[in-house]
Amino acid sequence: MHDVTSLIYALGTLNEVAATFLAVTHTSHKEETDDVIKNLKVERDNFKQDYLFERKRRLEIEEKYEKLKKKLENTK
Repeated sequence: MHDVTSLIYALGTLNEVAATFLAVTHTSHKEETDDVIKNLKVERDNFKQDYLFERKRRLEIEEKYEKLKKKLENTK
């Protein structure tokens, strides 16, 4: 019975060590995670600016197209 109790105690201690190790390694990578999040936000903002620029350009081109289309229809 003493051996079983010792085995259970040893396995419990091993689980605590593993949990502590995972907690320590998880918090040590916080800076890297923050950098990744910051980079993703910058990339997102760049994509948003590109999208808005392309959208504006597309709307201008569509407007010019409509004007030319009306002009062409009026000449027929």
